[in-house]
Amino acid sequence: MGTSGSPGRRVADIFEELAREHRVTGAQLALYRDGAPTEHAVGVESVRTKNPVTADTAFPFGSVTKFFTAGLIMQFVSDGDLDLDEPLSGLVPELKSATNPLLGTGTVRQLLSHTAGLADSIEYADMRGPSYRRFATVCGEEPNLFPPGLAFSYSNTGYCLLGSVIEAVSGMDWWTAMDSCLLRPLGIEPAFLHDPRPGAGQPARSRAEGHAIRAGSDEAEPVDHMTALSLAAAGGLAGSARDLVTTARLHLDDRATFAHRHLLPEDAILQMRESVPDAEPFGLADAWGLGLMCHRNGDDAWYGHDGAVGGATCNLRIHPGSSTALAVTTNSTAGPKLWEDLVGELRANGLDLGHYSLPHPEAPQVGDLGDYLGSYTNGDLLLMVVADGSGELFLTREDYSDYLLTIHEDDLFVARDRVHDALPIIGRFVRERAGGPVALLQYGGRALQRRG
Repeated sequence: MGTSGSPGRRVADIFEELAREHRVTGAQLALYRDGAPTEHAVGVESVRTKNPVTADTAFPFGSVTKFFTAGLIMQFVSDGDLDLDEPLSGLVPELKSATNPLLGTGTVRQLLSHTAGLADSIEYADMRGPSYRRFATVCGEEPNLFPPGLAFSYSNTGYCLLGSVIEAVSGMDWWTAMDSCLLRPLGIEPAFLHDPRPGAGQPARSRAEGHAIRAGSDEAEPVDHMTALSLAAAGGLAGSARDLVTTARLHLDDRATFAHRHLLPEDAILQMRESVPDAEPFGLADAWGLGLMCHRNGDDAWYGHDGAVGGATCNLRIHPGSSTALAVTTNSTAGPKLWEDLVGELRANGLDLGHYSLPHPEAPQVGDLGDYLGSYTNGDLLLMVVADGSGELFLTREDYSDYLLTIHEDDLFVARDRVHDALPIIGRFVRERAGGPVALLQYGGRALQRRG
């Protein structure tokens, strides 16, 4: 399986070396293996304070929050309070008379697996308190990308709508349910990027601040996490690598030795790992379950989730059969490069992590670049493919830097950030039919429809 034996080099040495190499401001690594946990912390929480990162420092989890929201949902399913396949219109009162009737025909299972046909993100600035009811009303006014169950398109909106489901079935808001049903029972001190509950007060845990490294510079600059309150159930948790591994232990085959195994029954764990048929998460994973991505390694499989918010990254990998869990957090835009190299180094030293590898095309394709020009949308996300006077293509997003775009064989593309020291974006264009017009742009598991 590639998970037996001890890594030839110490994990701590590899981790610290790569953190220095990539100029990561601060980071944590936690590994549970052979029945024992190990933890490592490097760098500082912020270039402003210079406070050192500790094993308890809270880093933003970004989209790894979805792993926790899915676990919370499965608790209610296991208790008989929720049916994964019940139409949403029967669960969320605000969807019964929604402008978009398709949304109400979707199910909790489809929300968990990103197959409900929802837009990636809906900006909802009016959410000020902990209730997701008004957010559900706004969701009901937005059109679907496609009918529920038809295809995969990664959706933060779907997980925020799960906040409404939790509120409807439990009588608690998402924050309170997460706090009282999952985190504290696991022995985890809750940390949220935003906690709108009355009397929430100041966070009890020390927080890592986000940082960006610009190309050609050695200095890290503090940046805002840029996560709206309404995105809490999809990306609003914070915590440590230790917290991630603690939660992952529910999913390991040695869970019989875990004191908190009662929080999520084994049948719920198996349902979370089961790949959803006909869901192709291009750009993210080999397959998708309920709140868990799947990375295949021959006949073997690793599970987990990745996340990023402004200036911070988070990665989690779980191998049930060998009872191995690995988590890494960083407070730097260099985090993805650290993670990519860490996977390679650990594999070379005996820990064969499951990892999804995008194609890396070589020479750009020569063809009619005009085929790709235009606007592509997914909810509030708008990307434009434009050409400059020299004929070069750029992938642009409002308020973001232009990415230099090259088109390759089979309509694959590579978009490179010319300002920040970041990994390139690899995606593809999808045509209506072979040789026909381009209809979709896909990257990071998201499908964007061409609008002209």
